Amino acid sequence: MKLFRSFNLILDFFLPASCKSCNSPVGGSGIPHFCAACWNDFSLLPGPVCPRCGRPFESPEALTYSPGHLCLSCRNELPHFDQSVSVGQFEGSLREAVHVFKYKPCRSLGKPLSRWMAENIGFEPGIDIVMPVPLHKKRLRERGFNQALLLAHGISKRYGLTLSFDNLARTRHTKPQVELSGKDRIANVAGAFSIHRPELLAEKSVVLIDDVFTTGATLNECSRVLKDAGASRVMALTLARAG
Repeated sequence: MKLFRSFNLILDFFLPASCKSCNSPVGGSGIPHFCAACWNDFSLLPGPVCPRCGRPFESPEALTYSPGHLCLSCRNELPHFDQSVSVGQFEGSLREAVHVFKYKPCRSLGKPLSRWMAENIGFEPGIDIVMPVPLHKKRLRERGFNQALLLAHGISKRYGLTLSFDNLARTRHTKPQVELSGKDRIANVAGAFSIHRPELLAEKSVVLIDDVFTTGATLNECSRVLKDAGASRVMALTLARAG
């Protein structure tokens, strides 16, 4: 182990790793593939936001014209989750970090990303369970890990919350949501999830975790299944928001 560490130090000296965001040397950031400057440049999601779906309003003045402070989409049709919270904006260095995390794929980014997520979110008392959005077993074999589970593990550990990672399951292999848009995303995940042990969700408050909120179709479908199984409240929490 000591020899391996020494070899890595020598390799970094002669061939220093480059930051995936700015191409400068990673240096002593302690973060795989990213320098400290880019890591510290992650953008938090600005307020104000819709209290239901978390969509940013264009300006504080928009709240004046939004009954109940809900966005137009939520006024037309409420999502199944009770609240959606995204920590950062899916842009710049954070966007690059998510892409490396999921598609390189780089499992070792899970811990620092979940730590950053946990440091910038707070929970009210009363949460019972933390659950990740599941991957289908085929996608799990391809990637080697579920990125949502790694994030959920960090959140549960930081706040001392129960982690449930096998009750909510993806029972149908679906196309990657990134390849679809709008109504196609909703149709793609419809009926794709199920609950193994609904009795464990009766009257429970759940935090449902995923990496990126785009249209919210996956989180909404998971929340519907959780509510149908007896969950009293579902909060959707994502690392970043793209839409």
